[in-house]
Amino acid sequence: MAPLWRLGLVLGGLLLLLAWLGSHAPIAADSGLPWIIVAALAVAFGLGAMAGAWHVGRESRSAARAYDAMTLAGQRMLTSGADYRIPLPPDPGMHPIVALLNSFADHRDAQVTRAADRDAQLALSRRLTGWMYWEQDAQGRYTRIECETEEQMLLARCLLGRARWECDGIQLGRSIAGAAANPSPDHDWLAHREQVARGKSFSEMVWSVPLDGTRRVFLVESGRPRQNREGEIIGYCGLIRDVGSALAAERATQNLMTALRVATEPTLLIEATEGSPGWRVRWVNAAACAILGRTDSEILAATPETLFGNDNRPCIDAIAQALVRGRKARIDAELADRYGQTRAASLRVDPVSPLTGLQPQAALSIDYFHAETARLREQAGAAHRLVAEQSARLHELEQASRELESFSYTVSHDLRAPLRVVDGFARILKEDFSASLDRIGHDHLNRILTAASRMNQMIDSLLSLARVSSQPIVPGPVDLSRMAQQIIDELRSQDPGRSVEILIAPSVVASGDRTLLRIVLENLLGNAWKYTGRADQALIEFDCQRQGAVVVYRVLDNGAGFDMRFADRLFGAFQRLHSPNDFPGTGVGLATVARIVQRHHGRVWAESSPGAGASFYFTLNESPES
Repeated sequence: MAPLWRLGLVLGGLLLLLAWLGSHAPIAADSGLPWIIVAALAVAFGLGAMAGAWHVGRESRSAARAYDAMTLAGQRMLTSGADYRIPLPPDPGMHPIVALLNSFADHRDAQVTRAADRDAQLALSRRLTGWMYWEQDAQGRYTRIECETEEQMLLARCLLGRARWECDGIQLGRSIAGAAANPSPDHDWLAHREQVARGKSFSEMVWSVPLDGTRRVFLVESGRPRQNREGEIIGYCGLIRDVGSALAAERATQNLMTALRVATEPTLLIEATEGSPGWRVRWVNAAACAILGRTDSEILAATPETLFGNDNRPCIDAIAQALVRGRKARIDAELADRYGQTRAASLRVDPVSPLTGLQPQAALSIDYFHAETARLREQAGAAHRLVAEQSARLHELEQASRELESFSYTVSHDLRAPLRVVDGFARILKEDFSASLDRIGHDHLNRILTAASRMNQMIDSLLSLARVSSQPIVPGPVDLSRMAQQIIDELRSQDPGRSVEILIAPSVVASGDRTLLRIVLENLLGNAWKYTGRADQALIEFDCQRQGAVVVYRVLDNGAGFDMRFADRLFGAFQRLHSPNDFPGTGVGLATVARIVQRHHGRVWAESSPGAGASFYFTLNESPES
């Protein structure tokens, strides 16, 4: 606008000059002077317009050069060029803008310097600590990882563009110590994915990822959500680093501590101190706590005199000397626990490599094995002698059993021969000389034949009892209800004229030898059938009931019963509580039952009263506690 203002002043001056000349000079009407004046004014106006246009163009070109200079400087500023400051333009009106831009340039230089210094510090920190900065998108995929080493770049190439659960990653724990002590592999990442979906931060998450085809890398990672201006979560950012060596060291440390704590040899870590007694306990394992009868906190707080007793003062001093000198030593002592019981022990001092500035340390091991070994050897000798005695006794029992079985067979065969002779000649006498014998003679012959038959039955029963005692047991499930029904059906077929009420509980199943258990039921149900022969309304029941952990089986009848005063004779061989004339039998059936039940690790007993029937109970496979 300055050139136009100047042009206006020039034109105004010219007009004023022409007006003054016109007012003082006389002009003829036909002289043509007015046209000359108009033409002069037009020429003057044109020259002023041309001069103004020239001035405007020059100022525009100057402003354009200033604007171009500022644009170029701004571009240099954006591209970090070295020379981007703008010189002052000719137009003073542009000076404040140029000064402001140069101030911005100075401020940017300071910011760039600080940023470069910070980047250098971060790069050094990442290189020394191994931490890498990362960013993820909303789907959990890595979009950016800052690397410093070739190993980190290899890991970044493995992770970029994928989420943790998409690169065969395995989550191991929430901390290095936890992952080393008790890793809990999680291939699905369900809990972590749920945590990320809720926008929660996480810290010290330990996981592993296959780096190449031969090895896996173990990582620890912490992160927090990233938000846009509207507060929406657009992803995560955080730090990650390789902790394979730290995890291995932590696991080795924990394994060492665990091994020391569970070591069978009692061990204390002792440290030298100033003054008497010269040492104290700094660490103790579980075996030493058990031997000394104190907790680890009690041992750490106790003095050597409290642990070993004042009577072991020479032993305490010897330990202090070995600790100070840094030499191994073995010391014999009598150690007492908190209850005053003393035991002979051998103490071994093994110095630990000292560190500069620290007191000497040593491992103090308590060896009770010398005395314990002698005691265990003595006990082992006694055990061997007992086993030998038991083996000899068992051999004697086996031999006695074989001799008893052989004796039973021998006796049965030796008895059968003369018995057959007596029975045969008695029958010959009865058949050939019956006409010559009177009633008394016939009665004597009948008695002889009956006694021979009964003797033959007793021999058969004796052989059956011997077989039951020696027959091997073949255990298995046995349906006692079905077996009892079969035995009752056989008894009904042998004596179809009797009317007996039978009550058999269903689904009574036991575990045992099927053949032997059938003999048990045959004897018990057979006796019930026999001794209810004179009852008006005979009743026989078979059932079971549980008493605690034991199942008790019962055979009940309402027959003749017996006197409980003679119950101790009930299960003996050839022992009878009724006359053969009232109820026939050999007296071996219940003895056979008792033997079979005993071989099945059970018990048998009876309850009865004369004329009120009897109840026989037995159990099978009872535990020793029962």
